[in-house]
Amino acid sequence: MEDSSENQSSPNIPHNPSTHLDINPNTNCATTTHQYLNLNNPSNPFQLDTKDNPTIILVTYLLNSDNYATWSRAMQRALYAKNKLTFITETINQPTDQENPLFYLFERCNDMVVSWLQNSISNSIRSNIAFVDNAQNIWLDLQDRFSHQNSPHIYHLKKTLANLSQENDTVSVYYGKLKTLWDETLIYDPIPPCNCGAMKIISHRY
Repeated sequence: MEDSSENQSSPNIPHNPSTHLDINPNTNCATTTHQYLNLNNPSNPFQLDTKDNPTIILVTYLLNSDNYATWSRAMQRALYAKNKLTFITETINQPTDQENPLFYLFERCNDMVVSWLQNSISNSIRSNIAFVDNAQNIWLDLQDRFSHQNSPHIYHLKKTLANLSQENDTVSVYYGKLKTLWDETLIYDPIPPCNCGAMKIISHRY
């Protein structure tokens, strides 16, 4: 199963996923606008590859009521690989002026990301966001709807960890079971980021 997208902070996904670009399409800066209009630049989030199309399924297991944490991580990784993660993280805001040359580029990329999201959502959930046209709004709606459901699963994981014993397993097999539970717990209950340096000191000490 692919390890997955979800802001829920996602390990291994850079904090500023768009390379890339501190993007404000509403700016009047001609230099900035010209930079984003350069569709030959592979780091430009407005660039679409010739293989990109609305029928692509980026995450093979569909979002359902039980797998939001792993699904969202997988979707974030897939969108990062496509250089489109910024369209769900509010790094890119929709231009408000239709005269802005980025307006229709944004519309095109946003529609592509919306299609990719909908293609990776189960039918029962997809019907609830069928008329939402903005990728950021879809992402935030799903996050708000499903992230609160993590608590029972976190409790179950921690209880399983507390009760796990080696029994007849070899050390390597026992460690593998522990690590699987640790990793899954971190997906559903990530450690908050520490910017003060205290966590580094604690990790070195213990």
